[in-house]
Amino acid sequence: MRMAACIDRHRPESLILVPQMLQAWLGALAQGATAPDSLRFCAVGGAKVGTQLLAGAQNRGMPIFEGYGLSECGSVVCLNRPGQVRAGSVGRALGHTQVSIDADGEIVVDGPCFLGYVGDALHAGNRYRTGDLGAMDADGFVSINGRRRNLFITAFGRNVSPEWVETELTQHPLIAQAVVHGEAREFNCAVIVPRRAEVSEAALSGAIAEVNRGLPDYAQVSRHLRADEAFAPSNELLTSNGRVRRDAVIARYAVAIESLYCTTD
Repeated sequence: MRMAACIDRHRPESLILVPQMLQAWLGALAQGATAPDSLRFCAVGGAKVGTQLLAGAQNRGMPIFEGYGLSECGSVVCLNRPGQVRAGSVGRALGHTQVSIDADGEIVVDGPCFLGYVGDALHAGNRYRTGDLGAMDADGFVSINGRRRNLFITAFGRNVSPEWVETELTQHPLIAQAVVHGEAREFNCAVIVPRRAEVSEAALSGAIAEVNRGLPDYAQVSRHLRADEAFAPSNELLTSNGRVRRDAVIARYAVAIESLYCTTD
């Protein structure tokens, strides 16, 4: 509510938000907060944005446009723009850069980029391999499928991008955070943070079942465990800019995750 009140008070014409901020803003609006009529353009990015989240904003008449960028490439690389929007994409590359998809599905950016990380050798040239998996349609609209390093392969040889499944889960009104795991396993499991502490296990299981109905069988979450606290920077399960520390979550709940695979129905 404080963020919504601040936006309404300062009446910006443009905003840049991460998905968590947009979700919080929509939640505040649903509780009676008001949005300024001054807003002309709002870019959202920094993580995969759920289609339901975008639809919820657009249904309120908010000028929300999904984009994609990296600090290493001077921030914004692709962006949906008025009159140039394709649902499910992050838009076309901006004029200062070129985007391509290599044979392994990795997004490669050509254009102005950083000189390198502190303590490392200087970055050579103007080509940057992003580590993100994606695709590009015939009209140049780019879609993001997750991080290459996070991709896991199930025991049945199916590639799963956990960010895709996690985005679907966290679009459900009962689920706030999720980390999906299934490397070399016969089914996928998830560590779940419910949106409210009073959400029952039955309701949480029902929410996951609803999400599963929209996923192919190899990507569905068969079992889950409830996190004992939300992922946050203070417990080192979330970065300062809101990204889940996937390896840290899986390490913290390793014993409980293993028990999910050892349990027989």
